[in-house]
Amino acid sequence: MISKLCTGDNTFRFLAILMAGFIISLFKFNNVDAQQRSSQTFESQNIQQALNHAQNKLLQTLDEINYNPAKHPGHTNPETGEWDVDYLSRNEWTSGFFAGSLWYMYRLTGEDSWKELAKTWTEDLEPMTMATFDHDTGFRIFNSFGNGYKTLNKRSYYRTILKAANTLSKRFDPAIGAIKSWDWTGNYPVIIDNLMNLELLFWVAENSGNRSLYNIAKTHAETSLKHHMREDGSTYHVVDFDNNGDVYRKFTTQGAGPTSVWTRGQAWAIYGFTMIYRFTGEKKFLEAAEAASQYFIERLPSDFVPYYDFFEPYRSVQTKDASAAAIAASGFLELYQHTFNSLYFNTAVEILLSLSSSDYSTHQSSLSSILKKSTLHRGFGNVGTSYADYYYLEAIMRYKEVLEEEFPALNVENFLFLDQNYPNPFNNQTIIYYSLEQSGETKLSVYDMTGRHVQTLVNGQMPAGSFVVPFDGSGLSSGVYIYRLRNNGTVLTRKMTLIQ
Repeated sequence: MISKLCTGDNTFRFLAILMAGFIISLFKFNNVDAQQRSSQTFESQNIQQALNHAQNKLLQTLDEINYNPAKHPGHTNPETGEWDVDYLSRNEWTSGFFAGSLWYMYRLTGEDSWKELAKTWTEDLEPMTMATFDHDTGFRIFNSFGNGYKTLNKRSYYRTILKAANTLSKRFDPAIGAIKSWDWTGNYPVIIDNLMNLELLFWVAENSGNRSLYNIAKTHAETSLKHHMREDGSTYHVVDFDNNGDVYRKFTTQGAGPTSVWTRGQAWAIYGFTMIYRFTGEKKFLEAAEAASQYFIERLPSDFVPYYDFFEPYRSVQTKDASAAAIAASGFLELYQHTFNSLYFNTAVEILLSLSSSDYSTHQSSLSSILKKSTLHRGFGNVGTSYADYYYLEAIMRYKEVLEEEFPALNVENFLFLDQNYPNPFNNQTIIYYSLEQSGETKLSVYDMTGRHVQTLVNGQMPAGSFVVPFDGSGLSSGVYIYRLRNNGTVLTRKMTLIQ
């Protein structure tokens, strides 16, 4: 177990820091044993019981919203315990979390019914790829379509993700060096939450080769590192810039005051900078994640679930935030995989133990969410949220991955799909991706715009699955060409542009 020390006056703070350093050194010295102890403790709580509870609550939610895929739970009504009917729209920043939880449930159980539900709730969100009114495209699309693509390899989902990344990138201002978060307040506000949406850009850049998206994401990360992080490892919620890129003011809207430390924002920093390190490999982002983590861990109460703000002065509004704990737990588990510092692993386990207990789990109540006692903002606590549930399930998945536990075999489907070639336009060399739903006679050919046959790339019996085929346009004239896929009588066609 990790001891928690009070951080009141300077003497106690100093002693806490010394003791925390000593604890860290002990964990590093005996990393494997510490991990095994926490693993056994968590296993004694029975992960399967937690997953059974999650399944029951997700089914309860589906009944509550009448299996309507246009309804995407955000947070519960504190009076009824049911999902607030005013926050079920796909426009809400929270709309991608329920679909993401359905994908996680499929991956954790292997039951096809969860896959079908996840597809349905995911595909309703497709119009949000064009949402230009805020920065939350990543939350809406990558949590839904992103998890769907990584699970099913469904190429149409990939195209949706690319479209969403392009939309998000348009909110980037190179003069500011950041993606604008909100349009409804301030001049150019950038919030710590925005780190999370960078994963969409980084992932698309990595999987498509679009370097400009990588540069946008990394520049934003550097701007946030410079201006959101305080020297002690804590974070501001909002940094507002003037039109020249200079800081106008720094403050916190969700927390107790301008200089307070909003715990969900601190969790976003832990998770976000760890994720950014995964894509960039740059040590400064890893160090930021560790500094944010140390600040968070040193101030956790004995049950490892923080209050919504570390410095709320009034007990009457000092509510717990299970969502901050769940986000941090998931972030700690990835951070552990980069550092092998057992402090992060063990803290994540302690959080999961607490969230799975009757203090925070709804398994003994009629509430609609999986977890209770989240806080939306100051004065609005003791509710369930779809994002607390999502990161709780993600943390369980990551915990199982760290321990290399076996996951159920998934029934991954194949789809008939012909993708846009990449790059396009191209100079001599490009690649064409296609997938087949069924095995059969398959032909992939290239034609010019007059219909003249140029080249056959595939011709013969092919199995179901996904394939990448290179095309060499050397010797051809610049212009537009057609490539056509024929499989078992079905024909798909796309255009590509060659520039010599």
